[in-house]
Amino acid sequence: MATPIRNLLLAVFLAVAVSGIAPHGAEAGNAVSNVMGLVTGIVPCSTGSSINVASVPAFPNAGVQMLCAGRVVGGATADGSGAFTINMGTLNATMLVSLLGNQCRVVVTTPLAACDVSLAGVAGVLTAPVQLLGDSGGGGALGGLGGIIGLIVQILGGLLGNIINIIPSSFSLV
Repeated sequence: MATPIRNLLLAVFLAVAVSGIAPHGAEAGNAVSNVMGLVTGIVPCSTGSSINVASVPAFPNAGVQMLCAGRVVGGATADGSGAFTINMGTLNATMLVSLLGNQCRVVVTTPLAACDVSLAGVAGVLTAPVQLLGDSGGGGALGGLGGIIGLIVQILGGLLGNIINIIPSSFSLV
């Protein structure tokens, strides 16, 4: 029950914040006041579900894509240590709704055999849902309210600072 309430509160907050910050008139378009989305993470070289990237080798030079609502919205190649940054460019209201609605994920496009030849026969793709940095999805003692407040603060900080930071949750082989 906390999820529908959370999404409703976030949608109301987002509508209020965007209407007060976004440009008006012909130049407004669908952009949310030049707010950029940055997705950062480390690609693991492993199989399984809920892979802890701190306990497995990294996947250097892996291709990664950000998908929201089934559409590719950005991509990058991991560096030699498996770290990547996807610049999603200017976010629009539709993209923010997809992020808040848990409709976005990071997908590794390079086959696992590229990081470990013993994984050549493994079928599937590494994928991870994403979350806004600072959103634990919980809420603790406040019954979900703490998570909502934290998320609102992060979105507001992103709107004012022009960058919303996004991170992948645990990768899983799907």
